[in-house]
Amino acid sequence: MIMVLGLVSFVNAFAEPLIMLDKQSYIEGDTIRISGKVQYEQGMFVLIQLRSQTDIVGINQIFPSQSGSFSSTFEAEGPKWQQSGTYTVMVSYQGQTAEKSFQYTKPVRQESVEENKQVQPMQPVKPKITIKGFPDITQPPQHYYDRYDNEPEFKAWFDSIFAGHTIYEIVGYRHTHVAGFPDPQYSPQYYIERYTHEAAFQEWFDLQFPEKTIHDVVGVPEEVKVLVPSWVKQYARWWATGAIDDAQFASRISELIKQGIITIDGHIPVAGGADNTIPNWFKNNARWYSDGHITEEDFLRGIEYLVENHIIII
Repeated sequence: MIMVLGLVSFVNAFAEPLIMLDKQSYIEGDTIRISGKVQYEQGMFVLIQLRSQTDIVGINQIFPSQSGSFSSTFEAEGPKWQQSGTYTVMVSYQGQTAEKSFQYTKPVRQESVEENKQVQPMQPVKPKITIKGFPDITQPPQHYYDRYDNEPEFKAWFDSIFAGHTIYEIVGYRHTHVAGFPDPQYSPQYYIERYTHEAAFQEWFDLQFPEKTIHDVVGVPEEVKVLVPSWVKQYARWWATGAIDDAQFASRISELIKQGIITIDGHIPVAGGADNTIPNWFKNNARWYSDGHITEEDFLRGIEYLVENHIIII
């Protein structure tokens, strides 16, 4: 009996990932070395996320060794490493999650008096384009994670549209001070309905997030509206089959943006047209959309990419 209990205790000890950091504090430019151990299962990857108080600053997916050991490194530099404070390493494996905190310091740059007097040129603001209705608020983030892991066509589409971004950054919840909340297993709509209909949950939420709404925390605007005019699908079909050219199709995209279906926040040059050829992969998107094989949101995400990269200029 003693031997059995000892075995159970040993197995349970590794149910939650073990995380180790090479240091407890880092400054800008340091290399963060993360290692740990999990209960090994073949074919399962370890998800490692580095989070500031407001955003994901680094992410990696790796397979552990057969002994369960894993390691990864991150560079503490770049546009997302702007604020000093407490950062968190979050490791997930087989549905188990563990966290470990560390301190990060971004040195304050000392400028001379003469340098301060110089007028710095205005830097262009990168356009931020959001499409109403994507991701679907009735679907949990885990739905999209599973599609990304198990559907090669969806993964290829996502990686082509959101190059440089992970599926977790685009459809996942932002990290909050409440561990495990919001849970990616539940949809934004689930939390909104709980807040609306459950007094106890509403009271708890308001105590935890006194300056935010439930819509802020789950990343859903107060008014969710997806309304693609019927002519868009017809023009997508005509363009995909060569009945109209790129310029004619781009002009219809301009109408789509002016109607507010795509909301653009930032500076985008305004011109009468674009010289760039629209890539063939988006023509495939248009054909699939017109045939009902992909959703409106998938089609609009492609448009977002074209506008943001000035392939279509409004």
